[in-house]
Formats: sequence, structure tokens, C-alpha cells
Amino acid sequence: MRVIVSFMRTMLRDRLIWFVLIGGALFAAEWAWQQRQNKVILIDLPLVEKLAVQWQAQTKSPPNASQLDALIEGYVREEILVREAARLGLDQQDVIIRRRLAQKVEFFLGDVEPPESPDEAGLKVYFDANVERYSQPEKVSFQHIFANKEAEAKALLAQVGADEANWRLLGQPFMLNREYAGQSQTDLLQLMGGRFTDAVFAQPQVNIWFGPVRSAYGWHVVKLVARSQKQVPEFTSMIEKVANDWHGEQARIAQQAAWEKLRQDYRVEMVPLEGGQ
Repeated sequence: MRVIVSFMRTMLRDRLIWFVLIGGALFAAEWAWQQRQNKVILIDLPLVEKLAVQWQAQTKSPPNASQLDALIEGYVREEILVREAARLGLDQQDVIIRRRLAQKVEFFLGDVEPPESPDEAGLKVYFDANVERYSQPEKVSFQHIFANKEAEAKALLAQVGADEANWRLLGQPFMLNREYAGQSQTDLLQLMGGRFTDAVFAQPQVNIWFGPVRSAYGWHVVKLVARSQKQVPEFTSMIEKVANDWHGEQARIAQQAAWEKLRQDYRVEMVPLEGGQ
């Protein structure tokens, strides 16, 4: 009886060993097959046609036989180098390559069937909801004299009133321009800051020097030269642009929805930093 039990144990142990050996051999064979497959570069008719089309688009003439051979050899060289780079993991370490790959996937996420365009009434609703996008904002043109201190600006205001013809010669040198035309509130805010912008756009009269006005640079005496009111275009003159904008917005919405769906397939795990709380 003991002999039979010992024999059975030996057989089971040997079978387990053989199972491990056979499994390892199959895994090695599979790995070797994949490596051989990765060494094969397929040149088919669609690829050759694509290379020829690219050549013709650049040179305005189809490639001859020798040129086509060179194109194919160039593709083979590039493909080999790309595969070797991937094998070495270089694509995982290069920021530019990673960003380019991400951009390609984002492009595919947005490659969805475009929805049908709304009728004119639907586009009018979209136009009304986004009318600021199509409007020309209120703009001002002005001249100014710069001073370092408020007291100096007050003196300049009296001086320019008595000698306006020479206003360009008054005040301190200014690093930017002494006069500006067609400035929107956004433009002027970036140029001079909020207090200056508010004061200029609040000025009701043109061709009158006023101040002192504070800016990001110092103090100013300002004359509003011209003002153009906000202009809202007619919907009928903008219908083509409105339709294009509508389609662009729908594409962005579809891309965002595709991204959110893709994001749900991944779980982010934060690994505690060494020494962190």
C-alpha cells in the first residue's frame, strides 16, 4: 500500500513539473512568435498608394519607379526606428511624443458623426444666446499726458487747458504711446488697468481734457477724442458664421462626452509620497 501511495505522489509531482515545463515552453514560443511578427513590415497596395499620393501632393507629379522605391525604403527605415523606440520604451519618456499621441486620441474622440444643422429658427436662437460673440464692443480713442504724481497731473490739467496745441510736449516721458485709437474695454484694461479704463469709459464728453486719472503706471490727464457705440450685426448677415460656430460647439460637446466615457474606464490611485502626511 505504501508503495502505491509513493508511486502516486511521484506521478502527481512529475505531472506538475511537466505541466510547468510545457506551460513555460508554450509561453516562450508565444513570445518568440510575437517577436517574429514584430519584425515583419507589411508593404501592401494601400500603403504604396498612400506614399504615392503624399509624394504627388508635395511635388505636383506622380513618383517614378525609383522614387517609389525610395519612398518605400524611407517608410521601412522609419517603421523600424519607431518599433525600436517603442521596444526601448523611448515613447514613454519623451514629453513631445506623449503629447502628440494624446493629441491624436483627442482627434479621434472628436471624430463623430456630425449632427444635422438646425433650421434658420434654431440658428437664430443660438445667435441670440451668444450675441456678444458677434457684436463689436464699444470703443474709445483718446490722448493722454503722463505724470509721476497726482499733484503734477493737476498742474498739467491747468496747463494743457491754456496751451492745448503743445500737449505732446507736456508731462513726463511715457514708455508707451501718447494716443490710442479704437480701444475696447478689454484692450484698455490690459493696457492701463482697471481704474484708468473705468474713468475713460465713464467720461461722457469728447474733446475735453479731464483728470487726474490713475493707471498702473502713474497719473494721467486724458482727452477722449472719439467713441463708437456697441454694434450688434443683423442675424441674416452672420448666418453662415453662426452655423459654423454651432457645429464647432456640437463637436466640442461630443468630444467632451467621449472623453468622460473613456475616463470612466480608468481608476486613478494616488501613491502616498515618502514622508508625506
